[in-house]
Amino acid sequence: MAAQRTLLVRGRATMSYVSSPELPTDGRLVVLAGPAVLTSPDGAGLSGLRSFAAQGALGVANTWGAKGVFDWDSPHHLGTCGLQTRDFELLGWSDVDAIIATGIDEAESPRDRFSLAPVFDVAPDALDSLAGTVHSTGPPPVNELYPRLAAVAQPGFVDDRVPLHPARAVAELGAALPAGGLMTADPGIAGLWVARTFPTPAVAPGGPRRVVVPSRWEPGLAARIAVAAATEGRPAIVVTTDHVDPATAAVYDAAAAAALPLVLVVWSQHTTLRRVDEHREQLDAAIGGGRTAVISVPVDLSLTGLLIEAA
Repeated sequence: MAAQRTLLVRGRATMSYVSSPELPTDGRLVVLAGPAVLTSPDGAGLSGLRSFAAQGALGVANTWGAKGVFDWDSPHHLGTCGLQTRDFELLGWSDVDAIIATGIDEAESPRDRFSLAPVFDVAPDALDSLAGTVHSTGPPPVNELYPRLAAVAQPGFVDDRVPLHPARAVAELGAALPAGGLMTADPGIAGLWVARTFPTPAVAPGGPRRVVVPSRWEPGLAARIAVAAATEGRPAIVVTTDHVDPATAAVYDAAAAAALPLVLVVWSQHTTLRRVDEHREQLDAAIGGGRTAVISVPVDLSLTGLLIEAA
């Protein structure tokens, strides 16, 4: 982490971690937001980010751990990134004057991957005090990432075939998850599709996150995060693929013994599901009943190749 400095911007002093003595006040600027924006105390980081972006006409891309910083159709939202090697290149960030990074977890987005222009690190709790001092000027970078991903995901959302298109499987999960619920997924193929295509409305400052994909692989971790939410009475879904690892199975068994509202969704070829509608019916029955359940869903994981080729 860069040394801590006192940063003076247009007469306003604040303490922040920065990678350069002076934060640019104008130019072609973009923001990269990481998960610490959502987890900062009392929602200060999230409310500060929104004020910072609004007053500075700034575009904000979020790592997958920060899904929900903006609604998908917000003029500030540049998309979810950091999942694949070319994400930042395809966002056009080699053509900007500076990247303002806040709340980054380098396990998600290593610095050498996103630093295609000078990077300035600002702590999430400093964003509000800097709102109005930084303005993006000039044309925004050309975002090729969104149309490339949309070309794969959007047809998948309405695909009725079985095995399911992964984007359709994720969309059904998003539609079934109640307000206040949490979905987690294991890193890997399931986590890639969930992080890329899970529909995420804007999170309320200080409110609960709706989706979490851990930044590192640890057997049972995604399940434990889901169980923590279920213990609080929040409906929770954890998504994994065949074959379920023993740690995840053990977490599920403990949740079942405690009668927690947890649904384990296994993307598998060993299932009797024959219609895409059955997936939603099973989800609704399990979540509506507030019970522990395992649902096996046939998903065409070979389509992951299209997603990888896109970025």
